[in-house]
Order: sequence, then C-alpha cells, then structure tokens
Amino acid sequence: MNMRYGLTAAACALWMTLSGCTGIEPVPENLMRPPRLTPEQIAIEDALNEAVLSKPILRYPKSGEYRSAYIFQDIDHDGKEETLVFYATENDPSARLCLLDQREDGTWYSPCELAGAGQEVGFVAFAQMTHTPNVTIVIGWENPDDLQMTLGLYTYDNGQFRSVLGFDQKNPGFEQYLLDDLDRDGLDDLLLLSSRNDRGRLHLVTERNGEAVFADSQDLSDSILEFPGVTSGRIFLDDLQRGIFIDELVSGDVLVTEVFSMENDKLVPVIYQDMESPLSDPEDGSEPKALPSLYDQAARANITLDPDMTAAPICEDVNKDGVIEIPTAELMPGYEEQEEAERIYLTEYHQIDGDFLRRVFAAAINREGGYRLEFPEEWIGKVTVVRQIENGEWSFREYHEEAKEPLEDLSGELARIRVVSQKDYQDKFLESYVKIAERGVFTYYGYVPKDVDSPLKVTIQQLTKELFALI
Repeated sequence: MNMRYGLTAAACALWMTLSGCTGIEPVPENLMRPPRLTPEQIAIEDALNEAVLSKPILRYPKSGEYRSAYIFQDIDHDGKEETLVFYATENDPSARLCLLDQREDGTWYSPCELAGAGQEVGFVAFAQMTHTPNVTIVIGWENPDDLQMTLGLYTYDNGQFRSVLGFDQKNPGFEQYLLDDLDRDGLDDLLLLSSRNDRGRLHLVTERNGEAVFADSQDLSDSILEFPGVTSGRIFLDDLQRGIFIDELVSGDVLVTEVFSMENDKLVPVIYQDMESPLSDPEDGSEPKALPSLYDQAARANITLDPDMTAAPICEDVNKDGVIEIPTAELMPGYEEQEEAERIYLTEYHQIDGDFLRRVFAAAINREGGYRLEFPEEWIGKVTVVRQIENGEWSFREYHEEAKEPLEDLSGELARIRVVSQKDYQDKFLESYVKIAERGVFTYYGYVPKDVDSPLKVTIQQLTKELFALI
C-alpha cells in the first residue's frame, strides 16, 4: 500500500540531498550531518544532537521508497510531519530510531527513541495495520553478516513508540516483503518471504485484537535463489479477490510463479509447487492423462543473461485491467539452435482460466533498448526478430523455415525499431524512419517498408501508436 505523504520545502530539499537522487551514492559514515541549508534543517539537526549523548552516525535504509536517514511523515495524524532519524554511535554500532517532533512554538525536540534489532536498516515503509488512527511504521532491521532481516512494527502515540508486533510468536527472518489489503477489510496485511531454508517460506502478518501477529505461513518452492518479483492484484478478471504473485528464481536458472490469496486470516494456495496436475478428457474414450499443472505451465527460462540485472520475465498487470498476468518465455522461431547468449524470446502474458493459463498479451521485449513491441495474434509463431549487430536495430520479419538460413532471409520484413543515442552518428537512413519516443539521451525510431505484400503487414501508425511501448 502506498501511503500518501507530504514534504515541506525544506524537508524535500533535505530528503533529496540525503537520498542519493543526484546519482552520487553517499558513504553514510562520511555524511555525519545533513547539509546546513535552512534554519529548519539546523533546528532538526540540533534537536538530534541534543537527544543523542555521543555523535550520531546516520544510517540509511538500503531499499524501498525511503532512502534517507531523515524521513518526514505525519505518523500520528496531528496534521504536522514528524521526523524519523536512524543512527548509530561510535560506541555502539546498533541502529537506533530517534523521533523528532515539534512543540506548539515550532521548536524541535526528541520525545522518544528505540533500539533497533540490527546494525543496519533494510527498509522503511508506512501502513495501516491496526484499527488505531496512527500509522504503522514497518522496518526491516539488518546485520552485516546476516542475509535476512528482522521485522519491527511500531506506532507513535502520546510521545512514545509502541511495538504492535505480538511477541508471543517467533519473529522469522526474511528477505522480501509486500504490503497490501489482501482481504479488503480496510487494514494492510504484511507478507514476508524467505528463501534461506531447504524450501522457501511465506509468512502472513495481520491484525488481531489490536496487535499484528504472525497468523499463518506456507511452504514455497525448493531451491529458491532469489525473489525477482513480488506483487499483488486481482487473480481473476471476474472476481475482486486479490492475491500475492511471487516470482522465484530456482536452481537451473528457471523462473517459477506461486500465487496465494488470503481468507479468514489464512493463506490459501492458488498456484504452488505441490499442486495436483489436471487430467485430460479424451474424446476417443482412452485413459485420461496427467497434464501440466499451473505451476509447471508457468515455469520459464530466465531470459536475463546479465547477472547484475533482475531475472525476467516477472508478473505484472501488463494490459492494465487490474488482473496480474503470469508470463512465459517462448523462443522466437529460428532460434532453437542458437547459443543461449544469442537467443531472443517472445514473452507471453497469461491469466488463470481454470486449470490452464490463457494468453492475453504477447511482446518481444528489448530490455537493453528499454522497449517492447506487442505481437498481434496473427504474428505469433510466424514472425521472428533479427538483430542487427552493427546498430542494435531489431527487424521484425516473417519466418521462412524452408530458407537456407532462416534468420538471414532478407525477405518478408514487416517493421524495424532502432534506438539512437545522441552520441551516435545520425546517418541519412533515419530519414525514412518515424520518431516514436524520447527518453533521456535516447530516441526511438520506427520503420515500415513500403509495398509490403503480406497478410501480416502493419501500418506505421499501428507500429508507433499501438504496438510500441517503453518499459
């Protein structure tokens, strides 16, 4: 759940400076204090120094929406923003959270602070997890040698922090999280994901009697290496039920997807590793045969070869209908014998339809170029991509299997997409191209050959206005 928040001008300037938005990553230990830009910032810093006995060393959240050691948020709904500051000291490396609030006369002071459950701050988020009016502060605490985070949930009321996490249960470690109102009761639910055991694990944290408790957990796939994507949304087009879609990179460089919904404070598996396979219904009276389960149908190759990039493709609402689609990756025609580094895939997005995945969208995705081209239904299986090495251009052509070199066949071209940097030489051939979009230093051009004689042809308007999209 994305919480609405506002920033005063001074707070915004401070946040932008500390969050690294300029592209220069600050070294936290070297940034001993925020820049002295305004009197308000000076007052905030002075209040922190007054509250901390020794010199504070700021701690910066490593991920999430909030990356500053100073976070401005109205956490008690009094109409004024409080300041949350994460810090450690030279004598104690453990992270602490200090709250700075304003008195009626506008001066800043620290009414309270709390000790964190680690030396680092993995992330900070804000939610509404209890029926009290105050915001729930969600923190993932980390330690340098630990690959997992520890959960902290707090509210601020009457000048004090209060933990809303029930302590009668074990607080499991986790690597990823997601906040959403899965059961549509007006309160956020928190999902925690871990991959550090023989099997991954999904934990549900939800409200009971004014506290947030670990209400349920479910096993995930074997041998999970990482979670490239975690998102939530509707599962079916004709149902408002929401689910959590978990993309998992498992051993063998394979991506799988598991889906869970929530009902009566319990996690309900929708797609999971151990689900039963459906049986065929042969019309000839023969014995039914086991068909691939939804879990097996959703298994696909990781088409991101760069180890520094997130594995792909992952689930998303690709057609903006409110339902999360599950992708698969199919080799383009003609690439079956190519080396993995040379392969190009068609990414197909599906919605759950009974025991099967029903395709609703397909596209060739150029991740290096930052765009995708939707494939019309009649193109699928009949059109392939030929990459022009010299200029990075993608040419979309009819696939002629009978050709001596199918990917070198220059006939049957339907369209081209070229990405040009401002630094590149602007050759005369771009005169016959149409500019589609600009982003940063890159300009995107499209081209459709004249006099195409094919039932698969598209117009330049279709190419540039309907099929092309930046990613």
